[in-house]
Amino acid sequence: MNQPSPEQPVTPAPLSRKMNVVTVFDPARMVRTHQVTGNASLPAFCGILEGLYASKQFNPDMNSLWDLRLADFSGITPEDVRALMHVVVSNWQRSGKCHSAILVASMTEFGMARTYESQFGRNAPCKIKIFLDLNEARQWLGLGDSAVEAVPASNQQNAKAGA
Repeated sequence: MNQPSPEQPVTPAPLSRKMNVVTVFDPARMVRTHQVTGNASLPAFCGILEGLYASKQFNPDMNSLWDLRLADFSGITPEDVRALMHVVVSNWQRSGKCHSAILVASMTEFGMARTYESQFGRNAPCKIKIFLDLNEARQWLGLGDSAVEAVPASNQQNAKAGA
């Protein structure tokens, strides 16, 4: 009896704003894709990166696409960006021969990502480039224009901050 009538729109439950990263490894194409959603925080990002680098699937020479378009970076400061860079350098252990495309949704996030990129200097673990366009990022990584093909579930890793 408490069900809404067909005329009333059903409001979906609010999405969790906790930071979440879904990672898909594609060893055949030597690329991993990270879809980041929710409220980004330095502790959450650090924990997720440490788990990624400890993963048996992690290959430092594999290209990466970090899709940050659905993440909220309003709580991230330039100091957080510098600290994140130090986590990457200390965990990567060596310079890979890879490319890392960082995909953002706005010019503000583009500027913050450029700060991250510039902090590495010669210590960058791979070549980093920031993008506002998914197709441009995919082309730079040598993946072409099409969307990422479905990958078997065994190649997916889902990491939630604090989980």
